[in-house]
Amino acid sequence: MREPTADGDSGAGTGGAGDTNADAPAAPAPAPEPPAPRVSRGTRLAERYRLEHRLSQNGRSETWRAVDEKLRRAVGVHIVPAGGEHGRAVIAAARAAALMGDPRFVQVLDCAEQDGLIYVVKEWLPDADNLTKVFESAPLPPHEVYELTRALAQAMSVAHRAGLSHLRLTPENVLRMHTGQYKIVGLAVEAALYGHDTDDAARDDTHAVGRLMYAALTRRWVEGTEYGLQAAPFTGGRLCAPGQIRAGVDDTLSALAMRALGHEVKHEPAFGTPAELSAAITAIPEMHPPEQNTIVGGPEPDEYPIYNPTPNRTVYASAGYSGGGGGPLGPARPPVTPPPPLGGRFGAAVKGAVAVLVVLAIVLVTWQVASHVGDGEKKEPPLKTQGGGTSSPPTQAPVAPTPTRQALPTRGTEISIGGSPVDQDDVAKTYDGNRETYWQTNMMKDGPTVDFNGRKGYGIIYDLGQPMDVRGLDLALGTGGTSTTITLKAAPGAGSMPSSQDAFTTSVGSKSTDGAEVSIRSDKAVKTQYVLVLMTAMPEVLHDVSGYHIYTPGHQNAWREITFTVNS
Repeated sequence: MREPTADGDSGAGTGGAGDTNADAPAAPAPAPEPPAPRVSRGTRLAERYRLEHRLSQNGRSETWRAVDEKLRRAVGVHIVPAGGEHGRAVIAAARAAALMGDPRFVQVLDCAEQDGLIYVVKEWLPDADNLTKVFESAPLPPHEVYELTRALAQAMSVAHRAGLSHLRLTPENVLRMHTGQYKIVGLAVEAALYGHDTDDAARDDTHAVGRLMYAALTRRWVEGTEYGLQAAPFTGGRLCAPGQIRAGVDDTLSALAMRALGHEVKHEPAFGTPAELSAAITAIPEMHPPEQNTIVGGPEPDEYPIYNPTPNRTVYASAGYSGGGGGPLGPARPPVTPPPPLGGRFGAAVKGAVAVLVVLAIVLVTWQVASHVGDGEKKEPPLKTQGGGTSSPPTQAPVAPTPTRQALPTRGTEISIGGSPVDQDDVAKTYDGNRETYWQTNMMKDGPTVDFNGRKGYGIIYDLGQPMDVRGLDLALGTGGTSTTITLKAAPGAGSMPSSQDAFTTSVGSKSTDGAEVSIRSDKAVKTQYVLVLMTAMPEVLHDVSGYHIYTPGHQNAWREITFTVNS
């Protein structure tokens, strides 16, 4: 909503022959917004959500931590006054965001109007830190920046395809779970709560991801000193690339961050949408944590040395200091002066004596080792044979571990052991190489155990194309939660794809998890072409079964991507 100018000028002329609007009636003033909400601790909304602790407030809204007394869990609640444009925008945004079931977004659980107030209920994640907290100590290593960028770009790409945007993607609104996963807070709702005008939502959200990448690489904020970060430096009116600020920054990630911020890099154009950034980050080789090596000779520096972009100045990076005003990382070690070399005939004699002693020591050690080895061999008693003779003890060679590889199914079919079928057309999405697609179970009222009159589990039968020695699986789920149990079974000897789970008589393994990834590994391989993957327990989620944003609890999950571990 645009405010009128201070002098009431609506943009019309000042009068005269060419002024045709001089006598036109003035536009009606916009209706005033309702006053800020006034609620107190202990207030109950919908006879269910009890307000516990006010987290923030401004002139238009309040945010609270509350307790869902029905499900006995903490939730977050935004409260705005009803009756104005602001309230209508907030509830419309919340209802749209509630339709996004992607686990990379903090879910909107409920929204409604009560006693002149509009409230929006969202997930509460106590085991998470926002990026403001994450950025406090040091820049993120390359593999974590890679994971952060991929998660944000893919999530916002999905949101934009659904017609939603964020527009306020800041360090405060991105959470890192203790599992390492990232979640976005306030899709659509943050912009409605606090306002954000834009003529290109895709560009703005892409720039926002770029700012977070830049901060993760440098601990500098592009738009000035905010979120506990120093302002990013500029030289010649142009933003310095991350690689110019800190040594050791990955060149590819530095270039992607600059392109996400709207800069052309080495004739590569800027990204205009989250989908373009998502495609670029997915195209580079996946980055992994470095191997843990112990370096002898001093502690690891607290952070990379800083480059100060001053013309005609050479900055040398060392392990003991950080330039550019960062201060020393620790006390410098005093230089060690080597003793002067021995000279003359006396020095030559000493060197010769030392050489003779070294040779004698080597000979003595070698003789002692050989003597002990011989004694050990003599102490080993000979083995008696049936003919009265003796034989040497057998030598057992070490057993090498069996190498494994990942295999994809060639086809799959879901099994319906109760209720209605799920969606056979989506089964192929579980092995299409794209984690943004998925096969999702039906919603169950009771749980977490999936039980249809004693027949347990939603599942898919997979054809591996040929008999293989199956050792386990890796499965990416749609969401984490209280309980998800996956079981892998095999049908050895089956000549064609079985039509029911009764043919799968051999269990490879079973695993329960509260995360969004599950892996099963067995020490013993089972040779089979056909495998059954069962989900016998699912987490609790809230679902809008009525279509009117009235959410009821149930049990449901989805499968995003599956691979099988087989012997090479």
